[in-house]
Amino acid sequence: MKLFFAFDLDGTLLRYDNTIHPENVKMLKKLYELGHILVVATGRGLSACIDLAKQYPYFHYLVSNNGTLVYDIATKKTINNGTLKKQVVFDLFQDCQESNSICAFSTPHSLFEYSSQKSYDWLKSQHIMDLNYYTKVNNFEILEIIETDPITQIAFRNDEKLIKDLYKKWSRKLENHYKVTITNRIFLDINPLNVDKASAISDLLVKNDLTTDHLVAFGDSSNDFQMIKLARYGFAMQDATPDLIEVASRKIGSCKSDTIARTIDILLENQDKLFSA
Repeated sequence: MKLFFAFDLDGTLLRYDNTIHPENVKMLKKLYELGHILVVATGRGLSACIDLAKQYPYFHYLVSNNGTLVYDIATKKTINNGTLKKQVVFDLFQDCQESNSICAFSTPHSLFEYSSQKSYDWLKSQHIMDLNYYTKVNNFEILEIIETDPITQIAFRNDEKLIKDLYKKWSRKLENHYKVTITNRIFLDINPLNVDKASAISDLLVKNDLTTDHLVAFGDSSNDFQMIKLARYGFAMQDATPDLIEVASRKIGSCKSDTIARTIDILLENQDKLFSA
């Protein structure tokens, strides 16, 4: 039976140094060779995902920007499920400056980082994660980018308390117009309204003549909620947010360990029983 595996990146498949545990890499390779479908499903921008897929060439699709951009590795074609209106992006950029946040702007082809300061005290206690994938830009450059390029996601980065405050503010302001999600406790992602990882994965399941009965998903954060809920077997990582643990089939170990490989090994050993109708 062909299965469909969806993996969040930061805090799930990726360790905090942007690498995958060697045993988990071996499992990805095994799944790929067995003919299963492997998908990255992340809030990260597409170009960062493509770089990762070059390093670990075992994925069939890259679901990036929380489902806004979906990249088919075989055909090298991208499906764009939506963008943010310019005025909304300008308003968010203004708040990025006023809140002293680091803000990431994603387009279908590029990733940009704007920060008003050279250093932040709160950043010292956080893992760097995906910051190295972004081109740093100044005020004038980001304003020009907003004016000329389609923006598929904006992500604020700050300390946990301020991110919660920003969530309350922007989820109220953008209600029924855009999707606002806290990710990994330190990011606030703004995406097109009817877009998320689960909807993108649902489309890919149909494309591959599979159903949610074949879906296995791994995640750790609120932007994984619908994906984990959708899966036949959805696993929450050790440090997952409480909402995710509540809907997961089971909580497993740390992203720093081989817990994903061990979990999948059990699924494969008992595949006939666990995936029977």
